[in-house]
Amino acid sequence: MTESAILSWHDYFITTAQVSATLAGLLFVGLTISLSHMLQGYGYLSRAFTALFLQFEMLLLGLFGVVPGQPAAVLGLEFVVTGGAILTGISLFAHHFREDETSHVLGSKGARLVRRVLAYAATLLPVAAGIGLVADMAGDLYLLIPAEIASLYLSIGNAWVFAVEIPRRAALKPD
Repeated sequence: MTESAILSWHDYFITTAQVSATLAGLLFVGLTISLSHMLQGYGYLSRAFTALFLQFEMLLLGLFGVVPGQPAAVLGLEFVVTGGAILTGISLFAHHFREDETSHVLGSKGARLVRRVLAYAATLLPVAAGIGLVADMAGDLYLLIPAEIASLYLSIGNAWVFAVEIPRRAALKPD
């Protein structure tokens, strides 16, 4: 891929970085609102870590994409390392902070499976795009779009859970 082809994605990368930074801030607000409830369930901590680090990943991908004059192979390697590192981090965190009965909001097996699949998509699709950039394959950057959608879906869904559902359900519990 040529530098001009990467440059044609400039606006996408800028938008991705801006949206990711904004959503990370929203997640922190939601976490602050529900902090006392969040600390009662390890699964909530894992969801928060995943949501925040997926936005961090998208922010990094956006920033890497706007570095001027960067060779496609270098951009590809940055995507591979970023996606791999984020997947490793959220996997390790999820292993140590498993969802349990105390993290019951949207905690069914089906919901957990959807979250896991989306997290894999959000991290592995940028890895695949990076490999495509290194190998000079056509259409490789289009893999970033479903990765961004998966990341946004998980993060917005978790922001809702943190800011609205956890406090709402806590208020409904009898003392």
